[in-house]
Amino acid sequence: MPANEMSSGDFVTEITAQNFQTDVVEKSQQVPVIMEFYAEGAAPSDELSKLLGTLIPSYQGKLFWARVNVQANQQLVQQLGVRGLPTLKVVKGGQLLDNLEGPQTQGALSALFDQLTMSEGDQIRAQIAEYLSVGDRESAMAMLREMMVQEPLNASLKAELCDLMIQANQIQEAEALLASLPADAEGIEKAKSRLHFVQQVSDLGPIEALEALAISNPDDQSHLYHFACALVAADQIEAGLQVLLDMLRRDKSWSEDKARQTMIRVFELLGKGDPMASTYRRKMFTLMH
Repeated sequence: MPANEMSSGDFVTEITAQNFQTDVVEKSQQVPVIMEFYAEGAAPSDELSKLLGTLIPSYQGKLFWARVNVQANQQLVQQLGVRGLPTLKVVKGGQLLDNLEGPQTQGALSALFDQLTMSEGDQIRAQIAEYLSVGDRESAMAMLREMMVQEPLNASLKAELCDLMIQANQIQEAEALLASLPADAEGIEKAKSRLHFVQQVSDLGPIEALEALAISNPDDQSHLYHFACALVAADQIEAGLQVLLDMLRRDKSWSEDKARQTMIRVFELLGKGDPMASTYRRKMFTLMH
């Protein structure tokens, strides 16, 4: 299928030995180049071409599609080590970055293209998220500090570091940094909320002891409240929300509506649009009304 039938010429071109240097090597210094090696009339190639024709234009110029007809460009095929069809090669900064052989799913390609088109800041945040997903908080904090050197006026980075410091029990340092931030700094409410929960249970002993008190005194809302706060402080947030929800079922007005107010504070900790916050907000609303 001709490229101009599938996408704007701004995003795609046919590659030959004559324009390879310009439209692949040099172009890849500006944006990642997706090289597609295909054969006309071959079903797997046609399917992949159709998929690329849908995906690549949606990135609005952040990717360039370089199509190589293997039947007409045997020299390129041999030089680049193409062994089967369809094949994709990703070129960025003049270097081969990735090689994909065989049929590809839309999900796999979207994930690859999203990663390729991330800004530098987004890539760093993705790496921080990766560190946190495996429990490597120290590496995440070190990377945030590096970003803060590059962006010293970025208050949201400082708020994010505060939140991680609180989780690492570096409370005094976190409090000092938090006090230096403007009141409307992005992410500051999240850090303040986490600090609130840590402070609520800092002098109450280990979480296991609080759980034992809650179990042995099921009618005492104060023990349930302390256990819920301890769970949230330990980042077992859904378990903490469930305890608070149980408190609402028992007594909605306990301690001047404290269970409901605490759930709202947990929602602030989770952040706007968080799926868990949305789920428990609905459950809370149902109980209250």
